[in-house]
Amino acid sequence: MRGVLKDLSRILEAVPEADTRRFVEAIRDTNRVFMYGLGRSGLVARMFGMRLVHLGLDATIVGDTTTPAIRKGDLMIPCSRSGRSPILHHMIRLAHREGARVAAVVGTAEALKADLVVRLPLEAAKSETPQVMGSLFEQALLLYLDEVVLHLMKELKKTVEDMERIHSNLP
Repeated sequence: MRGVLKDLSRILEAVPEADTRRFVEAIRDTNRVFMYGLGRSGLVARMFGMRLVHLGLDATIVGDTTTPAIRKGDLMIPCSRSGRSPILHHMIRLAHREGARVAAVVGTAEALKADLVVRLPLEAAKSETPQVMGSLFEQALLLYLDEVVLHLMKELKKTVEDMERIHSNLP
């Protein structure tokens, strides 16, 4: 466990604070947020989208049946370890075509045509505890996005109690 935690700490500490600041500002200053990701990265993206809703933001998950049309003034946040998926690049083109901005959170330096790219530098880990497939990225992504929620709470002057009032009350 210690090796995993050390690896995650190294990755998260290597993310430039300026990138996080720009990412938080992009979310704060947008009309609506559209979360996107495939596989396990997509599951983490969904979790972050839920927290954005708890913050009182207008957030949706791309692909859900209730997803509205993306428009100018909106922000799409794709999450991808490799950044190489053809469907990911297609989604970014569609968002840009509609005038939306794109702020991607990725694990590699793969070139994305996003307006903002936050890279979780997986190479910063020393692989003290090698993990299965993309687990290291997905864990780092979850922790990073939870940190972004804390920054947004400060920016938006929201408390945990504010968020709990918005949390689902349906079983």
